[in-house]
Amino acid sequence: TSFRDGRPSCRMVLLKSYDEDGFVFNTNYTSRKGTQLSGNPNAAMLFYWPRFHRQIRVEGVVDRLAEDAAIAHWNSRPVSSRIAGIASAQSTVIPDRQYLEHRQRELEQEVTTQGEVAAAKPPTWGALILRPRYFEFWQGQTNRLHDRICFSTERPDTDSADFVRPSDRPGWHMFRLA
Repeated sequence: TSFRDGRPSCRMVLLKSYDEDGFVFNTNYTSRKGTQLSGNPNAAMLFYWPRFHRQIRVEGVVDRLAEDAAIAHWNSRPVSSRIAGIASAQSTVIPDRQYLEHRQRELEQEVTTQGEVAAAKPPTWGALILRPRYFEFWQGQTNRLHDRICFSTERPDTDSADFVRPSDRPGWHMFRLA
């Protein structure tokens, strides 16, 4: 993500699912990540496997999923994770760690007395999907002559059309980078 002024911001996210439409993750819409994506929906993801010297970079646009999908994602989480999601007003300043722990205990008690209804999805929490426009598959080499294969919905800026090939998927271009 990035701030409105263009400064980049990154963090790890838990990938909930993926399919041909994109990569689904969850967030609090009022968190730093949520507000940044509201201001600029362009985002990137990175999957890195150091043991294999491989990574996949994905760039695209993030959209909110429908509320029923967000509820399904929320309800698939363990109750303890739902409690944590409610207890933590993500990215807000708090006095200390004990504040969160106290709030967690309060919510655990509410769930004990009221049932799982006390851990219902808050309106500020939802599911997002990054819809890819660009993939870069990187294979690291010991001699530093890395292999980079890209797929993009936009044609790369190059004078040589011979270097860009259509991919098997309509609307996508395949090319290599140095």
